Amino acid sequence: MKARSYKIFLAAVMSIFISACADEPTTTSVETPAETAEDTSSSSSSSALQPQVIAADAPTAKSGEQILGNPNYPAISYGAWRSTTRQAGADVPSVAEQKEDLKILAAMGIKVLRTYNTQGYLGEDGKSNTENLLTAIDELMTEDSSFEMYVMLGIWIDALNSWTELEVIHDQENPANADEMAAGIQLAKDYPEIVKVIAVGNEAMVHWAPYHVAPAIILNHVNTLQALKVSGGINESIWITSSDNHAVWAAQGDYASADMNALIAAVDYISLHTYPFHDTHYDSAFWLAPESETSLTALEQADAAMIRAKEKALAQFKTAQDHMLSLDIAPKPIHIGETGWASETNVNYGDEGSKAADEYKQKAFYDAMRAWSNEFGAALFFFQAFDEPWKGSADNTGDSEKHFGLIDIDGKAKYVLWNMVDDGVFDGLTRDGNAVTKSFAGVEQAVLDSVLAPEPAPVTGGLVDGESFAVSNTGLSAVAWEDTSWIAEEGGVVTVTTAPTAGTAKDWGWGASLGLAGNAGENLSGFEAGTLKFDIKGTTSSIINIGFQTGLYDNPTRPQTNNYVVFGTGSYPITNEWVTYEIAVTDLVKGSPDFTDVTSLIYFSGSADIDGGLIEVRNISFQK
Repeated sequence: MKARSYKIFLAAVMSIFISACADEPTTTSVETPAETAEDTSSSSSSSALQPQVIAADAPTAKSGEQILGNPNYPAISYGAWRSTTRQAGADVPSVAEQKEDLKILAAMGIKVLRTYNTQGYLGEDGKSNTENLLTAIDELMTEDSSFEMYVMLGIWIDALNSWTELEVIHDQENPANADEMAAGIQLAKDYPEIVKVIAVGNEAMVHWAPYHVAPAIILNHVNTLQALKVSGGINESIWITSSDNHAVWAAQGDYASADMNALIAAVDYISLHTYPFHDTHYDSAFWLAPESETSLTALEQADAAMIRAKEKALAQFKTAQDHMLSLDIAPKPIHIGETGWASETNVNYGDEGSKAADEYKQKAFYDAMRAWSNEFGAALFFFQAFDEPWKGSADNTGDSEKHFGLIDIDGKAKYVLWNMVDDGVFDGLTRDGNAVTKSFAGVEQAVLDSVLAPEPAPVTGGLVDGESFAVSNTGLSAVAWEDTSWIAEEGGVVTVTTAPTAGTAKDWGWGASLGLAGNAGENLSGFEAGTLKFDIKGTTSSIINIGFQTGLYDNPTRPQTNNYVVFGTGSYPITNEWVTYEIAVTDLVKGSPDFTDVTSLIYFSGSADIDGGLIEVRNISFQK
């Protein structure tokens, strides 16, 4: 076998898709990805982008300056919740609490905020946190004529039966959407000098969001708001958009439709989400350190990786811009509705994962994206202003979703804002009685010491020599698809635990695989007429597909094929004793697999009807 250079890169209990990063109408959420399955972008640079579209009718501040894409009006995503749960009642952020936040944000130079819902979670006074925010801004503007803060008002949209035990019907909408719309329209009427943008839906169309809706639903609401502008029902200068993943706006894969193109034509601008942070785990090819960088220091490797992270974001931006410009419509501006970088985590992006989360990298990404957006003329709603402890897993304080803020829950400014602390911009300001001070007790070396380098990229490519190719101990990434199972490799034994014992099966079923890190593919040309050999035992009586995968899901340049035989019945029973199988590759092949691009060297999948049993596999190899 030709020599390979691999780094063991195991991560158990991983998912390929997860739900939205920003506010959701539940008290429980999970970690957020970019739209990995639809992302076929490669590194690019800002020079490859067409110039930003400048619109004469864009919303303006009281000075008359346009606010979107204006470096004098920096933007940020804002969630005011300070509690570990998000529910109606005493936890709802008050006007006074949000005034504290607004003064801190104003000191940072922020002048545009993004919110996510209009009602629901009412405080003891019967008002929502969003209404309290608008009241707080209005009062501060009255108290101080120099104070400015404008709002991109989010209207939460989801599908029928979302957040229930019932089957979600994605082409029908939740009746609560009507209340969201009505509240949003009323708030826009009540605060015409503050509400400058209305965003219908937050990641409401991206398919990994379990509550996602068909584009026609968003289009209908956008058209309603546009008609209200014409009729005078709301301020004619308000801009209308929807905030969603880059793959949605680029109409990649299943997102391509006449309704999607009609939505692009209907909005005033495209509000695009891009999260290279999540891609460090879910689409990591850009993140892993090439062999030429592995001799560098951890800081040097981190610096190089953050340059690639920025370019990843711009490449995703470009896919949406290219699609928009390909349509027979007047070109639209594109602004960044969300991007961000978590400063801490103990899952997926931490020490045992992609090693992306820390304050040094957060600062690097923030600075790079702000510099680019200022030059390009794009608004950048960085996610987010303050940490919110209700987010993510309720029982894990290290969930990355809790640590995207530039200021933590105790009022400590993270590394990205240390220069502002030094400059005294926060002097006299407090949050819950806490002065704004530096994280890490202000010890910069402690920040630098926390930086970890990305994992090295697997060195692959070239034909595998010899008569056999052993899969075990080749540095594979263990991936449980959408948290539908559990998978790990230890001591050469791959263990898979099926739902419901581990994970939750989806309507499509469940799956898990061992694949090369960074979406790499192994070249197994010459094994087409050979066999896949392994030992297997287990406690499951379910029907399971076992085989290998080539290519990547929904990637037209590397089309995926699932090649398998069915275990648990007929010729391939699973017993509680080790049994050796040597299966002809020709029996496994489905479709036309590309043997130069074997991405999952073994995978397991099945229907939603699964008994929670265990599967163990060892001594996996391909034989000629």
